[in-house]
Amino acid sequence: MADEKRTVNGFEVRFAMHIGEQEVLLLLDPDSTETPYMVAYCEGNPAFVAERLVEVVGSDDYLEAVDEFLKRVQGQVDQVRTDRALYGEPQEVFGKEHCLPSEGIEADLHGRVVVMRPSALRPEYRNVAYQIVYVSGGFGAAANARGSAVYGYDVYSGDKSNWRRPDVLGILDPAKAPDWVKPGVEAIRAQLKTKGGKENER
Repeated sequence: MADEKRTVNGFEVRFAMHIGEQEVLLLLDPDSTETPYMVAYCEGNPAFVAERLVEVVGSDDYLEAVDEFLKRVQGQVDQVRTDRALYGEPQEVFGKEHCLPSEGIEADLHGRVVVMRPSALRPEYRNVAYQIVYVSGGFGAAANARGSAVYGYDVYSGDKSNWRRPDVLGILDPAKAPDWVKPGVEAIRAQLKTKGGKENER
């Protein structure tokens, strides 16, 4: 239901903000007289694994708890900004115009470089550095796939990433690819071959 309240470990979530690598929560424990307000980071995805609270700080002062919540959120904002500056992430956002018009969304994606929908990313990561992915496998990568899982590597960073087939906007048009895409893909393919991973180049 729309008005159903979220709870984690039995505590009511009053505020939640997921930014960067962490979700920050402000929780209520109405049965506690000593620390009815808590601030914590939340780990885990309820769809796959139970959520877990870490670095929990309790307080009997609501304003103090809100202040701690805001400090942690600001810390995550600062970390994202630091990462952007450190890695020089491009801030351009790619759209359908950067994809091959002749390649339908039902095409085989194995070994292809694809563009992810901006809406599939959290707002702070909606840029081309996180959108361009080299697809390495998953039941959702096959042509006319019945599955939805798509596994790959972010080309900009080389990090592994997991997606769903509907997250894919299209196959990247090589003529519109940034300069870092070709060496990035070559490095990923070399890594997969070294590990003995299957390569399905096209």
